[in-house]
Formats: sequence, C-alpha cells, structure tokens
Amino acid sequence: MNKAPILVLAVGNPSRGDDAFGPMLADQLLSWLDSQAEDVQACVELIADQQLMVEHVMDLSEREQILFVDAAMQSDDAVSLTRLEALPTEQAAQAVNSHSCTPTQLLGLYQAMLLQRPPPAQLLSLRGHRFELGEPLSPQARAHLPQAVALMHQWLNDALNKVAPTITGRDHA
Repeated sequence: MNKAPILVLAVGNPSRGDDAFGPMLADQLLSWLDSQAEDVQACVELIADQQLMVEHVMDLSEREQILFVDAAMQSDDAVSLTRLEALPTEQAAQAVNSHSCTPTQLLGLYQAMLLQRPPPAQLLSLRGHRFELGEPLSPQARAHLPQAVALMHQWLNDALNKVAPTITGRDHA
C-alpha cells in the first residue's frame, strides 16, 4: 500500500487545556481536507494521538514531508514553525522511553532503525499556558489559534508544491 507523501502528526490531549492544540489543529485539517479535491486528499495523511511513541517511527517511512503539531510548555514565540533535525542515534535511544518521545527523538530512531535519513520534518507549536486535566484552552492559546491555522495552511501549500507540482497550480490552503 502506498502512503500519502505528506504526513501531519498532531499530538495532544483534548482534556488537558492547551495540550488540546494538536487535536484542534487536526480537526481544522480534516475540515480543510474535506473541501479539497481527491488528488489533494490523497497526498495528505493525518495521524492524531495523545503522544508520540516509538511505534510512530513506521508512520514516518515512505513520506516526503512531515509536520508535527504540538503545544509547547516553554517557547519564545506564541506560535512557531521550526525545521527539525534527527537527534544522533545514541541520544535518541537514551532519551526515549516506551511511552513517549519528542519529534527529534522519533526522527533519530527512524534513522537508527531504517538506516536512512528521515524525511524533511517541521514542528508547528503553540506556546501553552494551562495543561491541567479538565482545563479549557487558555485565552492566550485561543487568541493565537488563527495564526497557527494560517501557518499550517502555508506549510501544507508549500508541501503540496514540493510533492505534487502537477496538482498545485492553485492555492490549496
């Protein structure tokens, strides 16, 4: 089975305040995908999970572009889009546990397990303020959500232009 060349991996727990950022953007992406032509839909796969796990290494294979979406407890910017590099194998293996890992650890494990460079990956993050169980999205995070959605659409447009130039004669986002 062929995988979609673009993977969006949204991480977070909708029951934990600003940790709901990943799932909220996943919902935005699903709505956007529903409005797109089938050829665009076939290029993008969305995986939403509460946390990144070692098992996600296999989800990264056979991709051309990857976007991780997650809330950040500490960040200089309210919303940011940053290019990721794989952690060196030794660091990735030491830092990860069987229940969770970071995007850079996951990319490092990909490299160690599959013996190849991981696909280009970026992280879209929103600085979070509240992460307690039962908390709603904070007013600060809610205020920056439109900026995050716009960045996601920009990233998707760029990714589609790279992986499927024949269907990118129009603006998708």
